[in-house]
Amino acid sequence: MPKSSVTLATVTIREATTSDAAILAALSTQLGYPAQPEEAAERLSALGPDSAVLVAEENGAVLGWIHVCGMRFFQSPPFAEVGGLVVDEASRGKGVGKLLLDAGARWAAERGYRKLRVRSNVIREDTHRFYERESFRRVKTQVVLDRELGQEVRLPRRDPGSGLPSC
Repeated sequence: MPKSSVTLATVTIREATTSDAAILAALSTQLGYPAQPEEAAERLSALGPDSAVLVAEENGAVLGWIHVCGMRFFQSPPFAEVGGLVVDEASRGKGVGKLLLDAGARWAAERGYRKLRVRSNVIREDTHRFYERESFRRVKTQVVLDRELGQEVRLPRRDPGSGLPSC
């Protein structure tokens, strides 16, 4: 992992590549989302053109990453969203997160988005304070619900006479 002294003037931001997979996975694990390098490489390769993972790098060492992507929903105007942001534990509190966040905001603005949104777990109070210092404001609290999909998912049967779903 990177050294704990960071000189922001020497930190560069660039797009992540699959050769960064090991450090991306290690940082994801620090964030609380364990990943193996192979998984990180696969996920990075699967991202579409309206999504980017940017890394902060100093002297060849990746200090952190941000994932930003365009979001489009029928019920609201398009916006960009921070899918994840993590800075290596040894480099936190030194401005690297702000550099990444600003780079993510530039990425979004260059693509015409007028809003950048982030969702954060309710237990990450330090993270909330960071985003609020960076001009984000709390909009709502929500519950996230997942439904596992597998073989048990069945489409409704159709009534052969009417073409409508039947119970």
